[in-house]
Amino acid sequence: MMSSNQKDIEQKLRDLPSFKLNESKQKIIHTQLMRTVIQYENSERRATRMRKTLAGIGGVIACSLLIFFTFIFIDGNHFLNNENSKPGDVQNPTIKENPPKQNTMEFSAEIAKELTNQYKESFDSLVNEANENNGQITSFHTKREIQQHFSIIMTDDFAASLVDTYFNEQDGNVFIIAIDGPAWLMEDEDFTVQKVENNYYTATQEQNNISIGHVLLTYHFQQVDGNWVISKAEIKNLDEKVILQETAQAIIEGINAKDFAKLSDYVHSEKGLLFSPYVFVNEDSVVFQKNEISELLHDKKEYLWGNYAGSGMSIKLTTSEYFAEFLSVEKLIKDGLVLIDDLKERGNMKNNIKDFFPQSKTVEYYLEGTPENGGMDWESIIFVFEESENGDWKLVAIVKDGWTI
Repeated sequence: MMSSNQKDIEQKLRDLPSFKLNESKQKIIHTQLMRTVIQYENSERRATRMRKTLAGIGGVIACSLLIFFTFIFIDGNHFLNNENSKPGDVQNPTIKENPPKQNTMEFSAEIAKELTNQYKESFDSLVNEANENNGQITSFHTKREIQQHFSIIMTDDFAASLVDTYFNEQDGNVFIIAIDGPAWLMEDEDFTVQKVENNYYTATQEQNNISIGHVLLTYHFQQVDGNWVISKAEIKNLDEKVILQETAQAIIEGINAKDFAKLSDYVHSEKGLLFSPYVFVNEDSVVFQKNEISELLHDKKEYLWGNYAGSGMSIKLTTSEYFAEFLSVEKLIKDGLVLIDDLKERGNMKNNIKDFFPQSKTVEYYLEGTPENGGMDWESIIFVFEESENGDWKLVAIVKDGWTI
């Protein structure tokens, strides 16, 4: 069957003007022309097949590359998401969008300043707001909201403690409590940054001013989820008289609450705690060791605490009986005068506390006598302290004083 090209050639040959060629010559020319056309068509078909083949190969290669890179991408993500997984673990396919930016910087004084400044600015803004609204915080409706506000720069526990100390919630409103506010690091004064653990640092600064006295301020910082936050703030008073008074106050409140576990925290670990019913202390006074103090109220044994002034009769009492008779402190807490290391002899009994404890400091709660009793019903309790090896003032004696015959 002739192709379209061959038919065109045949027609054109017939249309050519006649040349004076014999029939044999015409057949030769016709044959050569037709052979050339056939060779051309065969060449074209081979080129077309080649182009189709190359196109097919190119498509296969492109498809293979697409599959290959898709596999690499998926498998790479799988590896990144599972590098710490164990065989058999089921992976959560959920992808977190916009993960929080992590602050992995090494802690420094600049970070301490930045955090404490943010703390101060946030707290001061609430104080100013309260001053303008009769003590009410209008920008927050609950203590929980304030706690969440502060949790950006501090731990949840510290934020909760802060809010409980300085804010009160009533009838759907929040009010500030009128007490002295927190102490802040003074930027223009030196402070010391110390590493406690890898993710735990402290910043300490000694301050001495009218508002807070002579104190050592310590801020604690820890890293939570990659971010540095404030975890605690402490103030240690460096004024010796203030330290003694604060310690004595904690002790007398513990006695009044019958919390002898709390009392034991303040007792000297080596010398124990001596009890004397009078200001003349002798060698036979009852002494309990630090580890015995917390259980004193449960002790049913009778002890010889000394002799009653005037009668000379033995003071044989259990610990509970002795505390009830000689350590009633409620009136002293309420109305007593606090005297720091200022012992006086008010009665007719010699006060030998400083002789017995020559390196001691004392805190006395003194209550004057009443006019109706001629002032003879005065009483006091004296707490005697000695310095421990660590430089802390520890309780070594509790002495009762009062009018004696």
